[in-house]
Amino acid sequence: MLQNIAIYPYERDVFYREESDDCYSTEAFILQYTTLEVPFEIISALLYGIISAYAIGVKRTVTMLFISSFNAFCITSCGESLGIMFCTLFSHVGFSVNITSIVLSIATVLGGVMSLNIPSVLQAVNHLSPVKYSISNLAPYSMHGRTFTCADKQRLPNGHCPIETGEQVLSLYNLNKDPKINLVALGICVVGYRLVAYTLIKVVRSRTLWKNMRERLSKAQRNTKDPVKDSKST
Repeated sequence: MLQNIAIYPYERDVFYREESDDCYSTEAFILQYTTLEVPFEIISALLYGIISAYAIGVKRTVTMLFISSFNAFCITSCGESLGIMFCTLFSHVGFSVNITSIVLSIATVLGGVMSLNIPSVLQAVNHLSPVKYSISNLAPYSMHGRTFTCADKQRLPNGHCPIETGEQVLSLYNLNKDPKINLVALGICVVGYRLVAYTLIKVVRSRTLWKNMRERLSKAQRNTKDPVKDSKST
């Protein structure tokens, strides 16, 4: 989001001026913006994956490195798409930042760790959130095969620790699901969010669409006035 706020508003203003002069299309703009954005997101995602897998020690494997990197890339890309949407709808950058932050905060709370039992309506909305799919695939990959210990004073009366395996953690948070499906869903979110952002720009800058809407409104207003004139003439 911060990356988007720093760059997109200026690129948007230039695009609006160039597009009004028919220099290039919305497709060309979103393609060049995405092309320039993706390499930096890949580099930052790989750095995060290395830190997550090896420095933090989530799981010191190559598989975990690439899974963490993929999740970081997808979340960053979706945040970028959200920034494009709100900066297109609202010209004021500060207001766009506030709206984007609110949406991302809600998505984080509903992700599956901070709030476990949420109403069905919010559960349905949560299926649009990439954070949900990110947590649902990261947790199984990082927790399967893990074992935990505890101090003697923390042991239960039967001598066991409250949590001894990663599988118990997954069951506690209802995250013992197939991570591959959630990886695919996360990738779909990336493509879907960018397509929605492109569609929104297309609609906002579609002069033909707004022209047709104005013509329909003016025609509707004339139709409502004509019966009044007819009634007066009679």
